[in-house]
Amino acid sequence: MDMTDINRDKYITTYNNSKYLVLSSFSFTIPSIYAFYNSMYFHACILLLTSLISANYWRKPRYSWRRDLDLFFSKLSFVIFTYDGIVNIKNNSYTIIAYPLFFIMLYCYYLSNTQFKIKNSNNWVIYHSLFHYSVMCEQLIILDSILPKCITY
Repeated sequence: MDMTDINRDKYITTYNNSKYLVLSSFSFTIPSIYAFYNSMYFHACILLLTSLISANYWRKPRYSWRRDLDLFFSKLSFVIFTYDGIVNIKNNSYTIIAYPLFFIMLYCYYLSNTQFKIKNSNNWVIYHSLFHYSVMCEQLIILDSILPKCITY
């Protein structure tokens, strides 16, 4: 589909659906607060911006600059945290949790996209919210895995 074919004023979903995604977008503030509390300011800022940009998009979900910014920034955050997870998750307990959760997270994202294409289904909202919450859990695991390297004695 050519970008000129998209009606940038058309809402992608109703507010009744998007309000749940606004709420789940704010879940990224939990790891942001955790990072800030532990003096991990770069990660705290990335997470806070990801949360605010995502919530701002979902409050009025249209094909607009807010969507473009959300898509760009969420991908940037994903790359940063995926790299940090691969490099820093060494604890066996976290490995057992984080790697399967990573695939669950990707599967929820996949299901939200496939369900969205089914026009009469609102299940995509559930899957996308689950995607947000699983991302938040991954972020907390990654931050806690980075933390020992940040502590100076």
